[in-house]
Amino acid sequence: MVRVKSRCWRCGEISLSLQDIILVEHGDGEGTFYTFICGTCGGAQAYPADARFVDFMRMNGAPPVILNPPIEYKEAREEPPLSWDDLLDLHLLLEEGR
Repeated sequence: MVRVKSRCWRCGEISLSLQDIILVEHGDGEGTFYTFICGTCGGAQAYPADARFVDFMRMNGAPPVILNPPIEYKEAREEPPLSWDDLLDLHLLLEEGR
């Protein structure tokens, strides 16, 4: 059985089997990450995966899971973030509706 070493932010260095790791590729080209649950503390971990690690996982029969974000995800980036004035306007509109 193939094992790889990684780090848990709480426990330090740990050893994982390939079945413990989920390779996640963002469908919009924002990178690839690997994630796992630490067998010692139960904490969820996620780290960036470089091209060598992705190739290694694929060669060992673990293709990435492709996550395609909804279209609203991209649209939200084009708008400026809500300001305090926006929040106050919303509050006043909701108060008027009572």
